[in-house]
Amino acid sequence: MTAIPNPYNPLNPTEHPAYFVNRAETFTFFRQNLAGAAFGRALALIGRRGLGKTSVLYQLAGQLDERYVVCLVALGNASLADEESLILAMTEDIRLALDLAGSSTYRLPEWPPEVDPGEELPSIRDWFESDYLTIAVTALRGRTLILALDDAHLLFPAIQHGAVPGDIWDFLGGLMITHPRIELVVSVDAAYEDQALATTLLSDPVLHTRLSELSREDAAVLVQQPLEGVARYDEGVVADILALAGGHPFLLHSICRLLFRRSEERNHNGPITEHDLIAVQDAALEQSSEIFEPLWQEMAQNERLALTALVALNEEYPGAGATLEDLHTWATAHGYTPNTTQLAAALRSLDYKGLVQIDMQARYTLPALLIAGWVAANSPIEMAPVAQPSASRFVPVVGLVAALLIVAALGAAAFLGAFDAGDEDEGGGSSGPTATLALNLEATRQSEFATQTEAARPTETLTPTLTVTPSLTVTASETPSETPSPTDIATSTATLTASPEPSATDTLTTTPEPSETPEPSTTPRPTITDTPAPTDTPVTPTLTHMPSDTPTPSDTPTVTLTYTSTPTYTATPTDTATLTRTPTVTRTATATPSATVTPRPTRTPTPSRTPTQRPSPDPTRILPALP
Repeated sequence: MTAIPNPYNPLNPTEHPAYFVNRAETFTFFRQNLAGAAFGRALALIGRRGLGKTSVLYQLAGQLDERYVVCLVALGNASLADEESLILAMTEDIRLALDLAGSSTYRLPEWPPEVDPGEELPSIRDWFESDYLTIAVTALRGRTLILALDDAHLLFPAIQHGAVPGDIWDFLGGLMITHPRIELVVSVDAAYEDQALATTLLSDPVLHTRLSELSREDAAVLVQQPLEGVARYDEGVVADILALAGGHPFLLHSICRLLFRRSEERNHNGPITEHDLIAVQDAALEQSSEIFEPLWQEMAQNERLALTALVALNEEYPGAGATLEDLHTWATAHGYTPNTTQLAAALRSLDYKGLVQIDMQARYTLPALLIAGWVAANSPIEMAPVAQPSASRFVPVVGLVAALLIVAALGAAAFLGAFDAGDEDEGGGSSGPTATLALNLEATRQSEFATQTEAARPTETLTPTLTVTPSLTVTASETPSETPSPTDIATSTATLTASPEPSATDTLTTTPEPSETPEPSTTPRPTITDTPAPTDTPVTPTLTHMPSDTPTPSDTPTVTLTYTSTPTYTATPTDTATLTRTPTVTRTATATPSATVTPRPTRTPTPSRTPTQRPSPDPTRILPALP
């Protein structure tokens, strides 16, 4: 057998056409679009690391006709410290391409050019575009120069770091406008595709072609063709190699290179067996970090979780695959709570990166077993422990219970009249005895609503108003008495002042002296008993002398509540009301519509509904003060 150098090298591109496999669709794309490319736009070859982008550019010259001269500029080997280093690297590669094409290069200028004393040195951009490329294109004698920038995505971090100007893409696009016989082809890593689309030069996705894994047939050709006449594989070994590496060219080259070395150690005596493949798996797994480590670092957490779940299920059920529900169940069982939508999005991203594949039954599988081995050996995801109850979880509950107890205590205090008593003390009234009223239910409800205190009102208006309207002053006097069953008729006396500045008046109410006054007791509200419906008769309340202290007038008349210990009854906000005295202790209130002011203008409780009031026949009539 003839000794040959190792034809497999995962780190170097395939330059020899005999070892290059297929990619016919990619070359068809270039042939169709080079002649009809949009003016000032570049063709882009996009693919992940290790799929053979550089190898495709090396083979591009052999796939085009003689009208094109391909100049490969390997930016991965060039210095991108500054713009001058980049342009000088391009000039050297163009010179080499012209030599290989048989064109003269002796007229190509050198940098920096010679200038006369006192003459300013041109910029390197102007020199390259006007002087160098003009002579290079002329030397091609009508042929088109294709500048193929390999690993062009390296310009993005160079721009970000400030080594290369941010308009370098516009400068490269301008070369095609200045020189119509120059075309630009770039290879870009898939991780930079979004940034590439953001540039004017690469903004047209129609001029992009994507490189993917090899088909199973092409992968088998890549494994066997370079060994023809040198070595052979034992039966079943090729299938096992494809199972380990899938159609990924880097992984295929890595495994086959290791197998070729083992066969070379025994001078290629005998076939390459299954034992050889098992022996090189650890080394192949270590070399696969060149591909998987960057992908893992770029993954989101849900992508790592989905891939780890698929690897774990593949170990438990080899080759069976897993559905989306299987992956979700596994993740939930290990303390993670992503929903199926999040997992589905993560799996789509992994499919785009070539790390998972889906079959017709919607089952996800791994395209290469080396993926499972690398994830399990190098970067297993840390399983979050299932959350256990802790004492800290009860802290919010205790706080909630305490808040509820406080609210309940405040509600009970309001119900028992604690806040009403405070309001009475503030207004100067004395607490009255317990009284039982026999009132109409509807009239009592309206009267109670109209006599709500500021603390008991469901709503209150804190902004003072300037509208002067007669307000209702309810004065309740409580004096229990026991009488046979007289019937009193109350008469309402109204005092109305039309002036915007109300005057302070005394409203007098006279009541008969009670026979005896029992010890008063405090109750939250009067007890309501049923009485006959009021008849339509004039309201004549029993008058009791009750001086009303009027504080300093203010611009806002509001409701003022005053309570005294006088056994009187206030008519409900209807036309008439009849009060029937019983031997029980009774409590009545006198409603006197008057224009009064509040002692606290900053807090104005304004009732939403007020009872209908009968206007006074004489607005200026004021009762004289009794001695």
